[in-house]
Amino acid sequence: FFQKDNIAHTKSPLGHRFCELVRKVWNPRNFKPQVSPHELLQAVLAASNKRFQIKKQGDPMEFLLWFLNTLHQDLGGTRKPGSSIIYQVFQGEMQVITETPVKGEGPSLSSKTSEEWTTSTTTVPFLALPLDVPASPLFKDEIEKNIIPQVPIYTLLSKYDGQTVHNIITGERKRYNITRLPSYLIMHVKRFTKNNFFLEKNPTIVNFPVRGLDMKDYSSQDVVAPGGSTRYDLISSTKHEGPPGSGVYSAYVQNKGTDQWFEVQDLVVKDVIPQLIAVSEAYIMIY
Repeated sequence: FFQKDNIAHTKSPLGHRFCELVRKVWNPRNFKPQVSPHELLQAVLAASNKRFQIKKQGDPMEFLLWFLNTLHQDLGGTRKPGSSIIYQVFQGEMQVITETPVKGEGPSLSSKTSEEWTTSTTTVPFLALPLDVPASPLFKDEIEKNIIPQVPIYTLLSKYDGQTVHNIITGERKRYNITRLPSYLIMHVKRFTKNNFFLEKNPTIVNFPVRGLDMKDYSSQDVVAPGGSTRYDLISSTKHEGPPGSGVYSAYVQNKGTDQWFEVQDLVVKDVIPQLIAVSEAYIMIY
């Protein structure tokens, strides 16, 4: 994909600039200790109609989904699974089972039996798997105010075990199960909620493993990733620190050759131990 010949068919400036940057980063004959992403940033600015700007902090999840979908379309991708290298690498699928109450006179919904619900099953593709964080308590005493709640990632992933029922405000019941695992699994911790007045942030710490995240219990039987396994290792993570609407985003990236992790915030790069990554205010995880 990153070689010139493999992308020559597309006229997308975004695709060409991205591939050029990746080739520069991994060029063994590059005598400079750093490369500039300036050309790619200019291409992003133009392709997004200035939605994502160099000097203005944006939402990294919004950018990531826009970036992947734009590359997918520029490479001739369609809604068909595997129609571009982007979908081949990042796209998974889940099965959504929806139970809808039968309308009509009679007992309340809470007393209806399973025969009084209609069931439908749909398959939904995803590029990023959303993780719903439990709501923080509305009222806290002085001790609770100083305690940041924590939750294991497996608690959030139980949404996709195919058994847990989620009651929807419209009266429906839904169950989710992953039916296709991607080569690279992107997870999105849904920390922010918007209303008509302001943006709120849930500060709950999601504890997640750096190595060996097993998706077996959240996938249909015999479903494995293209590598033949249901286990994933973290390769990158993005965290948000500070109040909603401002604060600072930082990225954790791994040097695969040395197994060293780094924290990157704008031009500041420093070493970090993986134990700190697993207890950060993670917003995006890429396995």
